[in-house]
Amino acid sequence: MPMPGGTILGDDKINKEIDTGVDRAHRWKKLAENLQKRYSSPRYLAWRRRKGILNRIRSYHRKVRNILEAWARKTPLKIVRFAKKLGYAVAREDLTGLINTLRKVKNKDHRTKLIIMGYARLERWIDWQTMKLGAPLAIVDPRGTSSECPKCDAEMIENRYSKA
Repeated sequence: MPMPGGTILGDDKINKEIDTGVDRAHRWKKLAENLQKRYSSPRYLAWRRRKGILNRIRSYHRKVRNILEAWARKTPLKIVRFAKKLGYAVAREDLTGLINTLRKVKNKDHRTKLIIMGYARLERWIDWQTMKLGAPLAIVDPRGTSSECPKCDAEMIENRYSKA
């Protein structure tokens, strides 16, 4: 499963980590939010009326969208090519309803990173790449799939972000 820091793919012998770009996207999102706060007061949202500030905020949000879209397009291609090279099927968790669960995460920065990651977009690109390149796709139930660390096979414990 993708994590904000990176996506890990492979098997028992080979593990490959791919950067998600979520940290870079989150930094640009925070810059846009800070500009909005700087040029706001309780009575007057100056950033909405000043074209230069509004354009800067919009450019930051475009940058976030572009970073995440590029990641969502490139990562499934790497995953599917890697799976085909090894002769494996691509296993994707069915993450329907994940956003409602993520909204309960207490740490705001972590929650924001997980939400902006765009799991639905990533799922669509994985499905499309497997169909395009002819790799088998298995959609699995997410229960119990993330119980072992893919790098060291140690039992993963729940972190402080997963409990509501």
